[in-house]
Amino acid sequence: MPYSAKLTTRELVLLGLLLAAAVILRLMENILPFPIQIPGARLGLANSVTIIALLLFGTRSTVLLLLARLLLVGVISTGLLSPGFLIGLGGAACSFAAMALAIRTGLFSPVGIGVTGACAHNCGQLLAAMLLLQSTAPAAYLPLLLVIAIPTGFSTGLIARLVLPVLRRENQNRQQ
Repeated sequence: MPYSAKLTTRELVLLGLLLAAAVILRLMENILPFPIQIPGARLGLANSVTIIALLLFGTRSTVLLLLARLLLVGVISTGLLSPGFLIGLGGAACSFAAMALAIRTGLFSPVGIGVTGACAHNCGQLLAAMLLLQSTAPAAYLPLLLVIAIPTGFSTGLIARLVLPVLRRENQNRQQ
C-alpha cells in the first residue's frame, strides 16, 4: 500500500485497527511483568505495529498513528506530560526516526528494523530522562538496555515480518 495524499476507507480502517492493536499491546506490557527489572526495559510489542505501519503506509501516516498511540496511552495509563510520558515520547521519537531511516536505506529486514528501533528507543528514553533529571546518571543503564534491546527488537521485528505478508495478501485479495 504505497502512500498517497488520500487514504482509502480500507486503509483508514486498517490504520484504526493497527492503532487499537498498538494501544492494547502497550497497555498489556504494563500488566505483564518483564523478567528483568530495569527502568525502561520492556518488550516493546507495540513497536511491531509501528514497523508494520511504516512498511505499509510510510512515514506520514505512521507518525500520526504513533502520536495517537502515545496520546491514548498517556491519557489511559501514564498521564499526559508526566515524566513517564515524556521519557516514552523521547524514546518513541528516536525509535521512529531510526526505523524510518533504516527503511529508507533499504538495507534492513523487519527484524533489523526492530533491533534498530529498540536500540534507538532506549537511547531516546535515556536522553529524555537525563534532560528531565538534569543528570547524566541514567546513562549508566545504556549498556544493559542495549543488550536487552537486541532480543526484544528481534522479537518485535519478527512479529512484523510474520504479520506483514498476511496483511499484504489480504489487501491484494480485497482489491481483486
